[in-house]
Amino acid sequence: PFGTMGGQYFPHACGMVGRSSALDDDDTDSFLLGANLKRHNTRATPAAASEAGAGGDARSQLPKFVLEGRSDALALTRIVWHRAGLVPSSPSDRDRGQSHRGPPSSPLSAGRPDPDDLALVGSTLLPPFIAMASCSTGEETTDAEMRVYCAYSLPAVLLLFGGHDWEANGLKGCFMDLIGNPADGDEEEGNAGGANQPPLPVKRCLASSVHAVAHLLGPSAVSSDSTFLLSFERAFLRDPDEAIRLNVLKNLASFLASLPPGDGPGGRDVYLPLLSGVIMGEDVLGAARKRSASNPGVLNWRQRDAVARVLPDVLVLFGPDLAREYLWPVLKALLTDSVSAVREDAAWSVPVLLRRYHGPEGGHSTTSRWTSEVVEWLRETFLGDGDQQHQSRGGSKRSASSRRFKRQGVSSEGAFSRRQGYCKILAAVSLAMRIGEGEEGGDYYGGGEYDAPPPPGVPGVPADPFGRLTPGERSHLASALVDDLLPPALEMAADPVANVRLTLTKCLGALPPDVRAAAGVDGVLGTLAEELRTWDVGDMPLGGASGAVGILGPSAVATGAVPGAVADPPPAGVGVAQQGGVVMTSTMSA
Repeated sequence: PFGTMGGQYFPHACGMVGRSSALDDDDTDSFLLGANLKRHNTRATPAAASEAGAGGDARSQLPKFVLEGRSDALALTRIVWHRAGLVPSSPSDRDRGQSHRGPPSSPLSAGRPDPDDLALVGSTLLPPFIAMASCSTGEETTDAEMRVYCAYSLPAVLLLFGGHDWEANGLKGCFMDLIGNPADGDEEEGNAGGANQPPLPVKRCLASSVHAVAHLLGPSAVSSDSTFLLSFERAFLRDPDEAIRLNVLKNLASFLASLPPGDGPGGRDVYLPLLSGVIMGEDVLGAARKRSASNPGVLNWRQRDAVARVLPDVLVLFGPDLAREYLWPVLKALLTDSVSAVREDAAWSVPVLLRRYHGPEGGHSTTSRWTSEVVEWLRETFLGDGDQQHQSRGGSKRSASSRRFKRQGVSSEGAFSRRQGYCKILAAVSLAMRIGEGEEGGDYYGGGEYDAPPPPGVPGVPADPFGRLTPGERSHLASALVDDLLPPALEMAADPVANVRLTLTKCLGALPPDVRAAAGVDGVLGTLAEELRTWDVGDMPLGGASGAVGILGPSAVATGAVPGAVADPPPAGVGVAQQGGVVMTSTMSA
């Protein structure tokens, strides 16, 4: 019941770790069933889609990294709660307003080891384990291997003994020895090239689990331990090794969630400017401006993609003012990245940012102005270049006439991909609005039925960036779509590039019914669907039926996303794998 945590901690030794999955259909832990990837990521049949309603299966359309990240966050919280003797509440407990239950009568059943056994292990096995971190046999290979084994098992040993006494029982010294005690050196020199420089496999292993160490220590212990925070910055966040930084960036949101909120000593608000500076620096996002002889233009793109994937979980940890000052520049850099995978993953942060701007921390006029700033930037960045080039060629402004638009739609190289990116951002906002439609109660922004604060020293349930929207948040996003984002998108119905029109069709089909009605989308969507039926795509159905993948994706027709469209059954003898893409023909070209 502890999620997909093992392989994440130790990427170099995945074969040694039994990955017990929190995403199995037979999981009985209600704390983790909300993030069941197997349930949410299956392709819904038409019958299931009709039973679920218009937005009942919206979460299944979220990207896999969002669902896996949510599952890992809940699994780590479940581990820490279990060690503290807390058990997630049953439905009857939640009806009484309790998010968790106290420890049962048996300490062992609550996740706490027997005191006599723990004392015996601490006196006989713990000292030689700690000595592995600084062993010196005279053989460098043997020493490095012993330290890797020590780093591999450190989170489990810390979980066994608890984080409250990690300095007294020597585990803090073990951790500092493994990373070379970077806090003892000068800030300018850091830890690079020193005599205590640990082997790279050791730091790469710890970089994958340092966020779990922080959660096991607890918010108060982490925020008051300046040595630990300084070591995290110098030994991991600023390390010159790309693999170390990549492992840290993948779990950055989890590490920040282990810090107490606010701008007090050790608070996450104080740490945000430092993290923003490192991310925007030349080692991470700044690497997009570098060039490599062997791989020009895409140097360091996996780190940038890791930032794009973790950004939604980071955004929900901070108020709208800090999000605009430090995280909005990061998002802009990711949305204009040279690698399409980075841009597509970054698009999922746009609805989270717009939702955050409706938070209670900011005034209505201020957050409305910030929302307008985001909308104007999106339109100018993704659509403005084409208009400017039309003007430079002596053409008039884009007309509402489809024929005139097609004559003028000679865009510069790569401009059509920006228009596709704009449609994908709109689809992400639409999908965020549809999650939880028709459900009673729900999680809104936080951890849902587990929103009650845990006891002191125990981290709470992380906020879900794609939880069900409040009525105010939904109205805020609907207004941004209808008034600002959708009008230029509807003009793309006459776009000269067929793939742009195809992406637009998928985007409009994802809109909530009330937004489609308010913006007059059904007519445009019906025209696009009629055009799709004239394309020569072989035996490909228009929308998925009986689990098949259609041109518009799974269950596009079955859910009523395309008015007037009929789902064609897959031909006999043709499997799903054979229907995975559109057969491009001359009738689909510009």
